[in-house]
Amino acid sequence: MTKKTTTNKAFIQHKNNGFRLNFPNGNSLSTVWEATTYSDNNESAWSETENGKKLSSNTVETMPECSDKVLKMLEEAFPEADNGGVFGYLSFDQWLEMVNILATNK
Repeated sequence: MTKKTTTNKAFIQHKNNGFRLNFPNGNSLSTVWEATTYSDNNESAWSETENGKKLSSNTVETMPECSDKVLKMLEEAFPEADNGGVFGYLSFDQWLEMVNILATNK
């Protein structure tokens, strides 16, 4: 099991270009698209996000916090995106599928 976030809020903006979802079943999902992440902004320089500049993207990097069982499900569903528990370059549809897996499995 990965490290659990200590807050009990459902939606948390933990980065300027990212947020965390905490599901009622105990799973959570960090989603980011800032500079140098595994997203459309991978080649962007950190200076592009200084002073709170917001970026946009069609892909995101995610990091789930869940049981080993659910993580295995995610690795099987997104083998091309898996990078050791971090999933990169997910499209919107893939991200929704990941949210659904995390929301419905414990």
